[in-house]
Amino acid sequence: MQLKKIQEAISVYKDFLKKTPDQRELFAWESQKVFQKNWDIDAPDFGKMYDLSLQNSHSRRWWTGDNFKPKKRMLEFIHQNSDFVRSMFRALFDESKPIENRISKFQFGCDIMMQDYKEDHPTSIENNHFHLENHVISMYLGFRYPTQYAVYFYPEFASMMKKIGSTKVPEPFEMERFFKITKTLTTFLHKEEELISLHQKSVNAAPLYQDESMLLVTDFYRFIGLTDWGKE
Repeated sequence: MQLKKIQEAISVYKDFLKKTPDQRELFAWESQKVFQKNWDIDAPDFGKMYDLSLQNSHSRRWWTGDNFKPKKRMLEFIHQNSDFVRSMFRALFDESKPIENRISKFQFGCDIMMQDYKEDHPTSIENNHFHLENHVISMYLGFRYPTQYAVYFYPEFASMMKKIGSTKVPEPFEMERFFKITKTLTTFLHKEEELISLHQKSVNAAPLYQDESMLLVTDFYRFIGLTDWGKE
């Protein structure tokens, strides 16, 4: 990554916040607030708690869409074996263990649950639990630990990395590198007092999550990754 290009990208993002703040995916901060309010790993009704934790009044597209239904699948897994799924989340959120080990273990648990689902529904054509691409898992992590984990959108992230001069873009499975890079970028973002002020005005204007969150760097890298800025 090149410092000059990072600074240029931040300047472009800041101009975007000044001119079109209403075009941001601010629903993400609502989702984070909802998750923080409702998540309880020890809830007696784990399925109900999980369902309440993933709600939004504007958009649910981070966890549901055409041919993309990770929340629905997870609720089906919880219905099958809530204790096993609870243990999966408990292990995923265990900050004493390496992050890539936790992610792979969670994905393996999803594989097991998918096999059980297929055995219980032999005529079903469903064969995807939607957690192998890391986006949904990173969403769980980011909503649970707002200051530690950015949400993962690989195409936008890879595009942003190239635009800020990276000669070695992380591979899709290199989640530890992704989280380290986004933390570094967050440090740069927080040095921009005007940018932070602009962001805070946006989240203050609605009942959104108010505290520090890696959703800011998620919003930043997705914007840079998708914009025409930096294209050769």
